[in-house]
Amino acid sequence: MDIEILEQTENYYSEKIKTFGATSKGVDWNSEESQKIRFDQLSKVLQYEKEQRILICDYGCGYGFYLEYLEEKGCPYYYTGIDVSKDMIACANQKYGFKENTKFIHGSEIDKEYDYIIASGIFNVRQKISDTIWTEYIIETLKKFQRYSKRGFAFNILTKYSDLEYKKDYLYYADPLFYFDYAKQHFSRNICLLHDYDLYEFTILVRK
Repeated sequence: MDIEILEQTENYYSEKIKTFGATSKGVDWNSEESQKIRFDQLSKVLQYEKEQRILICDYGCGYGFYLEYLEEKGCPYYYTGIDVSKDMIACANQKYGFKENTKFIHGSEIDKEYDYIIASGIFNVRQKISDTIWTEYIIETLKKFQRYSKRGFAFNILTKYSDLEYKKDYLYYADPLFYFDYAKQHFSRNICLLHDYDLYEFTILVRK
């Protein structure tokens, strides 16, 4: 089933980037502003000193816009972006591949430990996969984040509290309390649930 999920995800996002290019719509968001709001929430997990670089894995990096965000915020990084879409990675390399301390990888595996793993939007588009199987896939991915992050990780998911008229049948809407509880019981004592930033989603921070 993981193979099916990865294939359909690659096809979905490759089509988006081919259609819209390196823009917010190219990674299936409504606007650049909403992308940055999400980055603001996810980045609350990061702790660093200005003189010391942190190893960041941007899992499901798209065309690498989070790298630009990190630079704007003055975060010292060693950045690795991973994405299942070859077209996304090609676009990321073209746009940011020349930057120092930056690497983009096509695939779904994490090959080493990082200080932090960040995942924005990768759990939203389930397409024809059932909620039950999709939830299992998310949990397995979060276990991977736990295994390969030394200091913490952060992820977001669409919320079940979204207005009914805006819900779409190919998207996954999660119970934030379920994921908070799971993270609290399995990953760390230090878990933060953010659900107060006016988007139809929530963010969970796992600090180790």
